[in-house]
Amino acid sequence: MAPRPRLVLLSLCLTLLPATMAAAQVPDVVASARDAATAGRRPEALATLESHLAETPRDVDARLVYGLILSWEGRYEDARRELRRVLAQAPAYTDARVALMNVAWWSGDTSEARDTADTILSQDPGNRLARDVRDRLDAASRPWWAGFSYTNDSFSDNRGSWHELAASLTRLTPRGSVILRASDARRFGLEDRLVEVEFYPRLRQGTYAFIGGGAGTDSTLYPSYRVAFDLYQTLGAGFEVSGGFRRLGFDAATNIYVGTVSSYVGNWMFTGKAFHVPGEGRVDSTSYHGGFRRYVRGDGVSYVGLTYSHGFSREEIRNVADLTTLDSDTVRAEIDQQLAPRFRVFVTVGTSRQERQSVNGLWQTSLGGGFLVLF
Repeated sequence: MAPRPRLVLLSLCLTLLPATMAAAQVPDVVASARDAATAGRRPEALATLESHLAETPRDVDARLVYGLILSWEGRYEDARRELRRVLAQAPAYTDARVALMNVAWWSGDTSEARDTADTILSQDPGNRLARDVRDRLDAASRPWWAGFSYTNDSFSDNRGSWHELAASLTRLTPRGSVILRASDARRFGLEDRLVEVEFYPRLRQGTYAFIGGGAGTDSTLYPSYRVAFDLYQTLGAGFEVSGGFRRLGFDAATNIYVGTVSSYVGNWMFTGKAFHVPGEGRVDSTSYHGGFRRYVRGDGVSYVGLTYSHGFSREEIRNVADLTTLDSDTVRAEIDQQLAPRFRVFVTVGTSRQERQSVNGLWQTSLGGGFLVLF
């Protein structure tokens, strides 16, 4: 006869074995149903999940896949019912809320789609699917933005301040935003203007681009031409990367290469960016920028942020003064707030200690702000 401890252990193992085997089968049921649906055997997938959910009705993963397949079949009301049951059990299940947003979007319920997208972005500002749906809804109902901004730069050696004005007009389209911008700069007793067109096309799910081009009127402060391109890709788990190129038509054309890594963690976004300018002597340089944003107000748009830069004091180089700002250390704070559905304001404050080609230890203070009106 086996010792009593061995009998107790054997009985316990036999008791737990069926539950363990059942738990192991759950992922197999969900995976097989998903594979069947992807292969076009949706009735088979639905039958498999219905049988499984009849035995384990609280399996939210299986019910989510069930709701997804119902939505692919065009059974939107049934899909809504199942997805809402998932959220009733697991309110923080973002995938279920995204699926519910898609059901509303596909079925033509734009009000529910917008509300659901807003809810997702209030908790996960980096959710690209929710942002794309909201952008498409904006493009259909409120497609225009008009904006104005002003920046003043003052210096510790009491030289004259720099002034820059910009006016923009944005058209939201189902493929992405198109922006027309006109800028006016006044520095060193000179004045110049730059006109630019920018496009942010969505190429596929999780992939979008930035394409820009512009021309200066006098080529004294702004380049005679400016070309820009970035390609963005979401990687999952809140990460997004991009790579890009700038070419500025000064007396000697200047090329700038840029790479970015961003990470969304809840309502926080952390970004690291590097710019490299190939060239001779001090022109050959690399600049680094790192910062964060904290999204506030629960609208997925409003934020406060802080950035530290070493190298160029500005992230986007648009004029000759930005390009000659070498070896600077810059701290910049920014606030962007949507005060009403059709009105946004933004303010930036920054200070930098710069090593210029002819002046050492120069402090520059930048103050800027502006607004956007949607109509």
